[in-house]
Amino acid sequence: MKMKRWCAACALLAVFLTSVARGADKPEDPLAMLKAGVSYKKLGNGINVIVVNRGYSPTLALITSFRVGSADESYKTIGAAHLLEHMLFKGTDRLGTKDYAREKPLLDQIELIGDSLDKIRMENPGDKRIPGLVNQLKKLQSEASAFVVGSPYDKTYSTNGGVGFNAWTSRDMTAYFIELPSSKLELWAQLESERLRNPVMRDFYLERNAVMEERLMRYDSKGADGLMERFIATAFLAHPYRHPVIGWASSIKYLSVFDVKDFYKTNYIPPRMTITIAGKQNPEETFAMVEKYFGKLEGRDNGGGIPLREPARQGETRVEYRFDANPCLFIGWGKPSFQSPDDIVCDIIAGLLADGKTSRLYRSLVTEKKLAVSVEASADFPGARYDNLFLVEAEPRHPRTAQELEDAIYEEIERLKNEVNEEEIARVVSREEASFIFDLASNKGVARTLNYYQTVYGDWQYALRYLDTVRTVTPARVKEVLTKYFVKENRTVGVLVRASKQKSREPGK
Repeated sequence: MKMKRWCAACALLAVFLTSVARGADKPEDPLAMLKAGVSYKKLGNGINVIVVNRGYSPTLALITSFRVGSADESYKTIGAAHLLEHMLFKGTDRLGTKDYAREKPLLDQIELIGDSLDKIRMENPGDKRIPGLVNQLKKLQSEASAFVVGSPYDKTYSTNGGVGFNAWTSRDMTAYFIELPSSKLELWAQLESERLRNPVMRDFYLERNAVMEERLMRYDSKGADGLMERFIATAFLAHPYRHPVIGWASSIKYLSVFDVKDFYKTNYIPPRMTITIAGKQNPEETFAMVEKYFGKLEGRDNGGGIPLREPARQGETRVEYRFDANPCLFIGWGKPSFQSPDDIVCDIIAGLLADGKTSRLYRSLVTEKKLAVSVEASADFPGARYDNLFLVEAEPRHPRTAQELEDAIYEEIERLKNEVNEEEIARVVSREEASFIFDLASNKGVARTLNYYQTVYGDWQYALRYLDTVRTVTPARVKEVLTKYFVKENRTVGVLVRASKQKSREPGK
């Protein structure tokens, strides 16, 4: 529900932004204000550009995003979207190198040797050619390192007043972010357009090893994250949402530099790209600057979305994960994505069940019955572009079991069907509206929200419709959606069982 919260925040924030601009004493309709405060253009090559003139300080929040995430990967390229995001920090033929003419032949040899080494290792890990190729690769990498300028973008941005330079990859999208003084708009346009025109896969194998380490630290060594990967892979039988964003250990290990390059060429294309700029600026000058630099990117056919749909669930599926960690519980019900009116009803259900300490699940399970340490709910898991899950995740309070907690969650959902009323729904909507303003109190928040809706939903104006739509949700609609989707035949359950505890019981059997 969080991203949709940002959406509505845009609408409310626009109230005081436009009021300030016009010197108005009384806020007008927030949706009308949002329409007046946002400027949008689609460049000739298909790039979406969203500009919001706001704020007193002459700074800008800038996001460049692509409607490309791990959902766009094949089995051969699992992990490519995330690794590609890392590689786009390595520079170009002009940035990040001391002498590209001398570096380039070495990079070509590294790619050929590294690719050959991967193929030989996959076919026969004991092949006698491997040690020689490893030494040859290390020698080439050492020679190439003499030409590398580390962290080229960070250095350039930080010396020009930039902060928060970062990127993220999800199942739905990939985005690159920076905040800069307004006077540095052209610097940003030069750097970002150039790195999209000619990125160099510098230090590819070193970065691939770094991602392997990242996976080990963030996923393989944490029980809840390990369960989550298995839970998602169980819930999604066919759809690529089942793939972890970072990739599996075995897929990262052999991810080909040539496949990552192909993934980039196929997916990082103007029609899937959105640029969002929020802050103090002249919108027309900003559009002209973006056109000057990004309008040169070659326009290409979008290629369409993913035709694969998850087959209908025909019964409950369960997964148990044994790990030396505190028990936890995930319950997911299959549901449609944002194209369905049921999606917004699920947002309200998430608020009713687990948004804050007065929500139904928190009050019942954490405060009153002392069954749980924590409980949360999400209506768009693990992504929003395609049909997804309504997720409830909870951690049982010792010595209560995951099964006790699971049963109690089902009881509360059954109660919700029959007890919810208009006043309770109105409180959820009001609570969300209040938090919207906080979420969008910055250029970064405004840029992130509009960028998200344009990138994932294909229409930033979804933000304009959200509040009006969410206010139409009734108790009857809540009951209808709960009855339709929140059934045993449509759910997946994941349980983490403490492995060390299980082992300690075995001698006493």
